[in-house]
Amino acid sequence: MYKDFESIAHTADIKVRVYGETLSQLFRHAVSAMFQVIKPRSDECTYSNDRIVCTILPITHHIEITAIDKEALLVDFLSEALCLSDIYNEAYLDATIEHITETSVKAVLHGIKIQGFEVVEIKAVTYHELAIKQSNGIWQTDIVFDI
Repeated sequence: MYKDFESIAHTADIKVRVYGETLSQLFRHAVSAMFQVIKPRSDECTYSNDRIVCTILPITHHIEITAIDKEALLVDFLSEALCLSDIYNEAYLDATIEHITETSVKAVLHGIKIQGFEVVEIKAVTYHELAIKQSNGIWQTDIVFDI
């Protein structure tokens, strides 16, 4: 079994390596990774093994994104989740991917109300070092978040 994501050392920003058995799962793991690494604070959840664990994710947002390629699609998808997080003081720890191609995604974000983040707030999702690839049946990408 592979990891869903891991943190990668970076000099000035936050970097994660995300994995998935499908492109859909890669997107799900990417949104979870984005919020897990900055440690959202919520009275309704606990931490276990350095990750926030919630019994339910009661908040949902439906989103539809189109882009020129899968890399731009991932950046736009995560940027939309980040924007909604800022607007509503929420963190999204999972997503249901209803439909995905290399240029469009229709999804439901699942999240919780938060009081803030333990680590830092992400300013932007970047294209720096971003390349989605598939190797040995596993999708993988590195994502750098500007903080």
